[in-house]
Amino acid sequence: MSEIQRLKQVNESLKKKFKDKKLVFGSGFIDAKVVFVGEAPGPDEEKEGKPMSGHSEKILNQILRALGINKNKVYLTNVLKYNFAGKKIPTNKEIRSYVPFLKEEIKTINPRVVVTLGNIALTGIGLRQPLDNIHGRVFNFGSYELLPTFHPSHTLKNPEVKNLIQNDLAKLKQLLAKEKPQET
Repeated sequence: MSEIQRLKQVNESLKKKFKDKKLVFGSGFIDAKVVFVGEAPGPDEEKEGKPMSGHSEKILNQILRALGINKNKVYLTNVLKYNFAGKKIPTNKEIRSYVPFLKEEIKTINPRVVVTLGNIALTGIGLRQPLDNIHGRVFNFGSYELLPTFHPSHTLKNPEVKNLIQNDLAKLKQLLAKEKPQET
């Protein structure tokens, strides 16, 4: 089964499980070396049907361009696949309900690096530590390296966060130059 077929299968499974929700699936380069995992689609993402758009997409694209990383060669997804409008923070149970789908999505893409964008993404990937304490640090997750950072939407509230994201993502070049970690 091809990667595209496996992703379609994951998306069909999501549709069956969450049939009452308007879902936004991951998108991007199927053979990406980098997967960005966001938290949940907002109103813009829901409207456009893509995992990141508007201000967040603009900031991420600026940073990728500055690093010399082609935005068309990455894959973007979210832990939660629908807009949580009106709800403040999803519960751990809600997050866990999407984790098997996220893990299958990452396994299908088979990246060298997974970059989590924000606390919910970090929790969804399975690392339950405060993002403020570990952003920019690299963790080996078996078949890929994990690089946590802040979600670009935080730059709206605090423009200085953009510098933190840039510094964290500067490590991407080094990680991509290394050989892919071996599963243990």
